[in-house]
Amino acid sequence: MLFARFKAIYTHKFASAYSNPDEVKLAKREWAIALKGFQEPLLAYAVERTKEEHSWPPTIADFLKLISTAYKAYGLADPRSAYLEACSCRTDPLQYKWSHPAVFFAGSQAGWYKLKSEEERVSWPLFEQSYLKIVDRVIAGERLIIPKVIMIEDKQTLSVKDLATKIANDLSVDEEKIAPLLYYTQKTYGSGVRIRYREISQKKLLEMGYKDKLPK
Repeated sequence: MLFARFKAIYTHKFASAYSNPDEVKLAKREWAIALKGFQEPLLAYAVERTKEEHSWPPTIADFLKLISTAYKAYGLADPRSAYLEACSCRTDPLQYKWSHPAVFFAGSQAGWYKLKSEEERVSWPLFEQSYLKIVDRVIAGERLIIPKVIMIEDKQTLSVKDLATKIANDLSVDEEKIAPLLYYTQKTYGSGVRIRYREISQKKLLEMGYKDKLPK
């Protein structure tokens, strides 16, 4: 589809750049490898910019630069910049000033601990895969909002003790029965352990008659 667009845009210039079927076949293969993972909206945006900025068919390098500007058009960082931003977070991710919520959600899915501790050859593919999927959602029109959750150290939000008191009062039970079920809040936000512990606690509270959702 991309080469068909280029052929329609550049007509004889395209034919001059790719003069025989073997060259076209080889070029399509290289372009397919270079553009793997990029979704249609980003490619379409880059094609439109190509018409404005290039009088001849662009090279792969030229086109990749235009895709980078496409990210900016949606208020997003390119995947590599987003990865470096996520890795640079040395505070609580919920309190960090992200360039875009997509970086936060991709970091959460990849795992903050892995981003800080694993080698790049491990952490980069995990983050890139998550980020590209989230970018697709943003381009499709989804609005991402970083959640506000209960944080033990943050006195401006509801503390774990206050939550335990609230749940205990709602269920008419002692706080001592509720406190262990909030142990998950001491685990790293977004980690698999925290998610599993929360699910277990949520199930137990539901059995006790508590129907409100626990904070993530």
